[in-house]
Amino acid sequence: MKIVAFVPAFVLTLGACGTVLHVNSEDAQAIVDRRALGTSAGEFFQRYGAPRSREEARDGTLTFAWEGGFERVPAGVVGPEEMICRLHLTTDRSGRIVAAPIVRDGKGTRRLSRCAELFE
Repeated sequence: MKIVAFVPAFVLTLGACGTVLHVNSEDAQAIVDRRALGTSAGEFFQRYGAPRSREEARDGTLTFAWEGGFERVPAGVVGPEEMICRLHLTTDRSGRIVAAPIVRDGKGTRRLSRCAELFE
């Protein structure tokens, strides 16, 4: 009987963890959007570092692969962990950033999100 009572509590606990992580990632995306959207790509790269790659579309828009805050953490139980934030930046024809979705968001030192730490 104790196992039956334990299972629903365990499932609820796991569900709550997923909710917290999901809300945290939304917070990180909101922080990145406040810093990046509407900014010129040149300003962004001066402030946060150069992109890894750049692609130009036929319509004049640009797409950049950007990463920052890279730091290797010693191997733990799961293996080496990377503290890194990767973004996929898209600009309009005038060079203003119109989209900055987070592609990879490693764990930070003070927060669960490395991206949130970099762009706070």
